[in-house]
Formats: sequence, C-alpha cells, structure tokens
Amino acid sequence: MASVEPQNERNHVRFSTLPQSETEVNHHEQQPLSISRNTRRIPTISDNNYSEEICSISPYTCDKIQNLLGVTMLMLLIFLPLYRRSGTPKQDPIPPIFNLNSIYISNFTIGTKGLAATWDAKFTITNINVSAIHFRSIDFTIFYKQNPEDALSVASSDPFNLFQGEFKKLHLKFMTMETADWEANQQQPFVESNLVEEIGKDRAKNNGTLSFGIQMKVQASYYGDYFAETLISDVVMTPYCDDLVVHFFPRENSGRLVTPNRNFLVPIHWKPVPFS
Repeated sequence: MASVEPQNERNHVRFSTLPQSETEVNHHEQQPLSISRNTRRIPTISDNNYSEEICSISPYTCDKIQNLLGVTMLMLLIFLPLYRRSGTPKQDPIPPIFNLNSIYISNFTIGTKGLAATWDAKFTITNINVSAIHFRSIDFTIFYKQNPEDALSVASSDPFNLFQGEFKKLHLKFMTMETADWEANQQQPFVESNLVEEIGKDRAKNNGTLSFGIQMKVQASYYGDYFAETLISDVVMTPYCDDLVVHFFPRENSGRLVTPNRNFLVPIHWKPVPFS
C-alpha cells in the first residue's frame, strides 16, 4: 500500500509505510523486546592507598620558636605600658617661665664691611608646675626691631631637665659677623647691606638707642599627671620678646639692655604622638 502524505496548513507530515500482510504484522508483534544492559564494574579504592604523613618538628626549630615568643612577650611588657602612658592630653599645656635677665653688646660696629657685634645674654627658665620637663633643644634668634626675618645672630642650648619648682640659668654668646667673616663661616645669618644701613641711621637718629627682639624655638617633653594618669607628651614652644631697647654708651661700641628681667610670651601646643 502506498504511503499517504496529507498536507497540513503549516507542516508536511509523513506517515510510515503500513505492513503488507497480516503475517508480517503477527511477526512483528511476536518478537520479544530485548533491552541490553552495559554494566561496568567500578573498582573499589582500598584504604591502604592513602599514606599517613607524620609531621615532626626538630628540637632546633622548637627552640627558635620559643625564643621568638619570649622576645615578643618582653617587647610587649616594655612598650605596652609606655604606649598607654603616651598621648596628647585634652587640657592645654602649662608653659615654663622664660626670663631675659640681661643683654650686653660689645664690638658693635657698622660700616662698609657690614655689621659686627658680640652679644652676651643671660636667661632663666623656671618649671612652675609640671612634674618634669626634658628640653631637647632650644634655638635662639636675635632680630632687629619686631621682624624675626631680620635675623642678626643665632645660638643654641644643650639639652637639660627641669623638675617641678626647679630653674635653669643659661649664659649664651651670639656673634654677628661682617661680610668677609661670614663667607668663611656661614652658620650665622647674613645681614643684608640695606638692613645694616637702616641700623646705622636709627642709631644716629635715636641718640645711640636701638630696639631688638629675641625668639626661641623649643622642643620638649612633658612628664606629668593628667586626668589621674601619668602621660609623656611632646610640646612645641615659640617664646618671644621684642621691644628690647639697648642704649649704647657715648663714643663706645657697647651697650646694655635698658629694662632687664623681661618675661617672654610663650605660645605653646602639644605635638601629636604618631601612634596615639
């Protein structure tokens, strides 16, 4: 029998060829349906295939680890209390008293070679109410009139400590060198010719009287009790005192401070601790 291929509106559907006779139909019906199974045997993994590794540490390595732990604990015991005690207190620091006792100027000459002078200054620093202060450095600058940029001479002090109620007297000498001497030793500030000329005119106009100023830069550490806890904090101070009138003796190149025992104004602030 021929196959029939009816058409659908969308697709063509093909029907399979019908059997030619009933015998052929019965033959197909009587054939048993056989299903083949392709099974594979999965090999089992024996526990003996895993090898047990035993990690052992040599006595030398153990000693090294113990030594490292010991050093670490020792560092913690030393630095942890210091870390807890170091910081920036919330209350403002109390500055010490800086006093200028006297100034004596000698060899004060003004000319075409520049300005030359020797400054002899005495100071007193008093710790009024801090448990202890360590002054790491104090840098002094003498300047003309009220302008710190017109520096005439510089000097520094060695480190020292002051406990509460103690005071320290400092005796410093400053040098202002002429141009030729300054070229050989440039540790002192260079005094410009226009400033030298101005000082000479002021001295002649004011009957031998000139005005100077002194500024300090102080790096120190405070050891004190703040909020019932001992703290170690760094401070920065910039004491200054201007309008220091010096009168020069007639026909002499020397002079003295007219008003001795002058107190400095002391701007001060805490220096933040990096790890606080």
